[in-house]
Amino acid sequence: MSTQGNLPAARGARRAGIAIALAIAAFVVAGAAFAAGWLLGGRHVTEAVPSPSGDLVAYILEARCAFGRCQSLKVGAANDARVVQTLNTQSEEASEIAWTPDGGRVAFLVNGYQLRVFDAHTGQNLGAVSLIEPDKSPSSRIARGVTFSSNGAAVTFDDCPRQHSGCRPALLALRLTPER
Repeated sequence: MSTQGNLPAARGARRAGIAIALAIAAFVVAGAAFAAGWLLGGRHVTEAVPSPSGDLVAYILEARCAFGRCQSLKVGAANDARVVQTLNTQSEEASEIAWTPDGGRVAFLVNGYQLRVFDAHTGQNLGAVSLIEPDKSPSSRIARGVTFSSNGAAVTFDDCPRQHSGCRPALLALRLTPER
């Protein structure tokens, strides 16, 4: 007798191929979802301060980006704020926000010593001033509690050691000219 004949199809190998293809597809989908969540889910406001009149808000928006963490300084109506500056991810970090009493200007404290001032209505950069001269990077001293004087021509702040207590009060007159 002959041993020739039709053999049934190998169902086990076909099922294994389908299972492998489904596992690869699930891995790709999970990887894409993780990447999207990492980029989109990492956005949060680290500081938000309303203007004296309450019609505007300034805030620091932190998000993940290709190089780690990015910060955007935003000013405007709560539902329509514009980015006035994006900070360098490797060397800059904003920590405080201060408004002039009339709400016409807003300032962000960057790296604990540099005050960056913007027109609250146009977003125009009005300049930057070092409240404390940095002695190294990061500076051993930082400014805290920045407030504008009643006429907006000066700022008061605390000059503090970075690592321990011992703050001193400080005052600095401002002479800002818009950057062109």
